[in-house]
Amino acid sequence: MRIQPKRIMCAVDFSDFSHFILSYGRVLASEFDAKLYVCHILSDMVMLSSHGQAYIASENVTQERLEDTRTRLKDLVKEHGIDARIILSQGHPADKITQIVQDKSIDLVIAATHGGSGIKRFLIGSVTDRLVKTVTCPLLVLHTQEDYPSFPNLFRVPLGKILVGCDFSPESGLAFEYGLSLAQEFQAELHLVHVIRPEKHIELTTAEYMIIQEGDYLGRDRIDSLELQKKTTDEEGDRRSSLLTRIERQLSHMVPEESRNWCTPVITLLEGQPYTELIQYSKIKKIDMIVLGIHGHSLLEKFLVGSTTDRVVSRSICPVLTVRSLP
Repeated sequence: MRIQPKRIMCAVDFSDFSHFILSYGRVLASEFDAKLYVCHILSDMVMLSSHGQAYIASENVTQERLEDTRTRLKDLVKEHGIDARIILSQGHPADKITQIVQDKSIDLVIAATHGGSGIKRFLIGSVTDRLVKTVTCPLLVLHTQEDYPSFPNLFRVPLGKILVGCDFSPESGLAFEYGLSLAQEFQAELHLVHVIRPEKHIELTTAEYMIIQEGDYLGRDRIDSLELQKKTTDEEGDRRSSLLTRIERQLSHMVPEESRNWCTPVITLLEGQPYTELIQYSKIKKIDMIVLGIHGHSLLEKFLVGSTTDRVVSRSICPVLTVRSLP
């Protein structure tokens, strides 16, 4: 299945990194012949009276802010020399963007995260954090870094190496389709990475080994039981080797033969915590984009623990594309 987004929306906040977002939007829209939208959400303005009482800005003040912001958006689009439709709204940024995605049938949102850590991020989170959990279309999260040029003509979007996290779930299957489409479009290396969680090694006593093994152990001494332990370990090693071979074969078979003319697949198996291994691999291999599926965890589970995708989005230094299956 070839993925071809036809409506791409850049969510900008007028920081220097807005150029960074529009650079990606311009390149992807051109590559997929898609319509480009540039969106800004104006937060509600709360003012204080001379007595310290809070009140919402008047309608005239709000209208002036909207007109000024619209002018800034037009200037930003003109500076990039792109043909884009402007979307301006007011309210909570993440909620408004999620609503606009549904109303406008947007296929891809591009946003940036300014980072942050510690208790403030845990309690509040950023607009992008919330978008990962609420937006229904794929979300490309760019990570702002000081060494990227802010002026649009100096920045070229690199997409030579694309990593897809594969755990054989329906969500990762969708992520693979997006990764494959991008890799074919940009003739890139497609890194299919599966992370195996480490198994805890449990030391068993001689008696416990005898209990879990079949057969009659009357008369066996300690030397016999040690040989039995060694045999069990060898069998586990053989089973593990067979499993790894099957996983590699399955990953390789995911890439159709005709697609190999346009992209180069790289199969990799890692062991450890998935988010840690994926981030480390992306640094070592200088990956240009990570593509991950979003699993349907409960809100409480996400809040307390966070998913692999959440953690990769917040800690990766390269762009992360998140995709979810629609209900």
